Amino acid sequence: MRVDLLRSPALRLALLIGVVVLGALPILLYPLGRDQAMYGNIARSILNGGTPYLDMWDIKPPPIYYLYAAALALFGESTASVRALDLLLVPCGMVGLAWLGQRAGIGVWGALFYGVFILNETFASLSQNDSLVTVPTIAAACATWAAGAKPRASRAALAFSALAGFLAGVLLWFKPQQAFVVAAFVLHHIATRRALPLKEAAAFALGGTASAGSMWVFSVASGMWDEMLIVAAGTAAYNAQNATWEAFFAAMGNYLRFRWEQWGVLLLAAVAWLPLRLAIRLPTPAPTLRLIGFWLLGALAFAVVQRLGFDTHWLPLVPPLALLAGDSLRRALAVTPVLVRGTLLASVLSVLFVTTWLPALPYLAGQQDRVAYYRHFQANDFKAWESLQVVEYLQARVARGDTLFVYGFRPEIAFMGGWRPATRFQAQFPLVAPWYPSAWRTENVQTLWAAMPPYALVLQDDFMPWVTSYHADSHTLLQDDEDLNNWLMANYERVDQIGDFLIWRRK
Repeated sequence: MRVDLLRSPALRLALLIGVVVLGALPILLYPLGRDQAMYGNIARSILNGGTPYLDMWDIKPPPIYYLYAAALALFGESTASVRALDLLLVPCGMVGLAWLGQRAGIGVWGALFYGVFILNETFASLSQNDSLVTVPTIAAACATWAAGAKPRASRAALAFSALAGFLAGVLLWFKPQQAFVVAAFVLHHIATRRALPLKEAAAFALGGTASAGSMWVFSVASGMWDEMLIVAAGTAAYNAQNATWEAFFAAMGNYLRFRWEQWGVLLLAAVAWLPLRLAIRLPTPAPTLRLIGFWLLGALAFAVVQRLGFDTHWLPLVPPLALLAGDSLRRALAVTPVLVRGTLLASVLSVLFVTTWLPALPYLAGQQDRVAYYRHFQANDFKAWESLQVVEYLQARVARGDTLFVYGFRPEIAFMGGWRPATRFQAQFPLVAPWYPSAWRTENVQTLWAAMPPYALVLQDDFMPWVTSYHADSHTLLQDDEDLNNWLMANYERVDQIGDFLIWRRK
């Protein structure tokens, strides 16, 4: 009997993953944004025996730093190694979403939308805490679904409940606001059982304690916990900047417009689900709709509760939106001719190829240099081509492995050049923002006096009130830090400028 391999869900998924990865390959050429560079510098410190926060400071919980450290250990300390995380982990998320979609009556098409629209993110949103965490989130959703599909309180149900709890603990350590997504899965399971299954709840709690508890013990034993409490207090004050309704809606509106630009096809496909469901009578089980509904609400709460509306805060919405969009595509493919089906699939995939390959082709063909290619990458005052020019300037003057001081939020310079930030404060905002300890300023200057780097960089025109709370650039804010400014004036001379970077050389 002939087997039609093209109808095999496994083969179909393998082909989709292959095409999506092919479409995303140019992200290996992407420059790092601010956040990715912060994670990368901390990861490099970890590989050299350092501890996050104590030896290199940032505001995210620890898992992202150790994930980056694993990537650098495997592939080397380069920008491409960081970007390889997306190409390795997103296919895993696609497999999980396809597994869930097959059992939820949607098929593999949700995996297609997830892969395309996660990897279609900008250079600043890729390789991020909130994007990479979608992979364990999908795994948690799969474990939750599997637990509900087994007989109540059976060994299999208890095992999958414990696994769901373990993954929930991991999510909370990526960011505490993931509690809303965890709550969504818990509510779905309770609704599936139509009661609170106490044995399964206990297994879930045990699994969560195993992961979250062990991470807490590690953070205390390594000395990170006290610093993390300072980070948590600072982040709360930082988010409180949008405490008024006016500021809140202004921030949300700004990023919702950006989300429409990135997700237009995804959102249209998701919105089309209801009319397509009414028009094309294909079954979608009630548990599927309940899971997607709870998941969407939990992910939306994750974004809203942080108040700032940053583009990365919306990324947890991608998996449930992808499931809805995938069901829309399933219905459309069921009633369209073969040629139209190919057109629909090509239209979804083209979103990724146009974003990644079109800007990269002139560079790959040798028609433009790396600086020209980097001109495609800008986020507010962050201009990737200026970073590259500064790195090339310093590489001719500073040995790899030496130290560099940057007063501004531009940690990518140190990572790209292979230099160590001269102090643990690799960005200026913990030295400026009023919600961080003023003693850190003294610590920073004392460290600089003890071991002066050959060059110092000061940024101008980098107005970031959402980070510093001040409507002033770093060059201006430096004048308010008398000890740091005196250190710079006494030991350095300004020798050059590249874009927004003022370059100072040790006398």
